[in-house]
Amino acid sequence: MKRILSYLLVLAVVAFGAAVACHDMPEPEPQEQVPDDPQEPGEENQNGENNGEGNGDNNGEGNGEENGNNEQPGNTETPPAEDDGFPKQLEGLPTVACYIMPCCRTNNNGTMFMLNDRWRTSHNYGDIKQTRGILTNIKNAGINVIGIDFTNPSQWDGFGESAAHNGDGGEFWYMFKPMLDNITLVCAELDMEYFLFIGNTQAWGMEYWNNIAGKILDNWAKDPHYRKYGYGDDRPLLVAFIPGTKFAAQLKSTPENKKNNLMQFRIGTCQVNEPIAFTATDGWGYRNYSESYDHKVRFACPNGGVPPQDWFRVGADTWKKRVRWALEATEYAVIGSYDDTCDAIFWGIADVVGSHTECHKNSTTVNDPFIYYDIVRKAVTGLDPLPRPEI
Repeated sequence: MKRILSYLLVLAVVAFGAAVACHDMPEPEPQEQVPDDPQEPGEENQNGENNGEGNGDNNGEGNGEENGNNEQPGNTETPPAEDDGFPKQLEGLPTVACYIMPCCRTNNNGTMFMLNDRWRTSHNYGDIKQTRGILTNIKNAGINVIGIDFTNPSQWDGFGESAAHNGDGGEFWYMFKPMLDNITLVCAELDMEYFLFIGNTQAWGMEYWNNIAGKILDNWAKDPHYRKYGYGDDRPLLVAFIPGTKFAAQLKSTPENKKNNLMQFRIGTCQVNEPIAFTATDGWGYRNYSESYDHKVRFACPNGGVPPQDWFRVGADTWKKRVRWALEATEYAVIGSYDDTCDAIFWGIADVVGSHTECHKNSTTVNDPFIYYDIVRKAVTGLDPLPRPEI
């Protein structure tokens, strides 16, 4: 009997030790994203793992966390009482969003966007007519939520903040405030919603972006057209240009008074230029295709690769698969950017024949400036392409 008891005691000690060891295990190494060929988003790899899935740990530190229950009430948007003339999303889709890029026109390099029946290489959100044209194109694709890319600190400079400018000494808020004003005005006109997309909190400091978050709370987050996350979480949405694991670690080490404004948002995070292990806050971009580990948020764009040296333009068939995959998210599908040529993730109506940027072009689609846009519109609304303008 004593031998049996001794044996059971040894087993208990071993089991306890194993449990402690599991909790003390280091974080898994980031996994390289699966390339587009021959495997596509949503397919299983040879190990039976979903190729967008990360390590399964919630590192959100209060910004990507659950709401205290498992309810998913769905999209909380209230549809307009009357038909506004724009196409509606197909039933059963998550909230569909995309980004717009107010800055960085130098990367167009010959890429021209169709805007108000005219091809433009340097479209400008400071022009209210152009802003209406861009957002109308987005809404005609069935998308009613946009993320406004204000990730560069220079866009905020002169608004009571200071950021390095590599010696140029510029203050650019005077340029970008009118753009932001136009975008928010047109969102109200078209009954669209918007959220802000801020920069890398490690590169510029949590305190710096916490101050920006305070200004967003005071000036935009109270706007009825500023997007609340929904799905049981009524906080305003904010996306940061940093991976979830890095953001969570930084947030954990930051004093309360230097993150108090950020903590009032539901914060999403992004993949940047290296492989990452996806967390609950990830899936908001900004490379290739990605998702939060719980499949609530998925991002897809027509650009392949993660680091810039690997970038390439995917073909139409791959883009269709990516869009369908993103639309299978349970809460948010982020469909790239309408016009971000800097990161080459754009799907807007664009003529790239004369582009000097090779990753803007795919040999099988280069002669059709509408093809990526039409694929998005068809997947989101089920509708055929709009009539082509005569140029």
